[in-house]
Amino acid sequence: MNLGYAVDEVIKNVKLPSHLQSLPYMEEFYGTVEWSIKSIYSAYLGWFDGNPTNTNKLSKEKYSEKLLSLIENKEKIMSEIVNDNDKEDLLWAMELCDLLLNSKSNNQKEINILKAKIMLKVADYETSANSRHYYIEYAKEILKNEKEIGGNSNGL
Repeated sequence: MNLGYAVDEVIKNVKLPSHLQSLPYMEEFYGTVEWSIKSIYSAYLGWFDGNPTNTNKLSKEKYSEKLLSLIENKEKIMSEIVNDNDKEDLLWAMELCDLLLNSKSNNQKEINILKAKIMLKVADYETSANSRHYYIEYAKEILKNEKEIGGNSNGL
């Protein structure tokens, strides 16, 4: 932080030392190193990351609409969402879902259901109980609101 790194740069560069990573009681069952870094960074520096672009950002809706107008191919985005399978790709797919949801696309229900199913897949990769259960519960809430699940306790 004192060197002027943005929070994402700090996250990329700070890792537990290998002798601590291998200890069973240091596994990320409750929180994560990334979350701790974000908390410390925010506590010391607040929300501002030093980039003037981030002082007054467009609303998510406006940003999404403008970006989609440049892309001009929502079908390609949907294809990209459906084809992502590893954790990094699934996180990307969730961001693409949000892009479409924020733009008030015509197929909101389909995108919401797709996002929920992606979150359930992401949950499988999580070791942090808080993160895993947040993905699962958020997905269940979406599916319940979209009337996709009835009494099915696992969401799908």
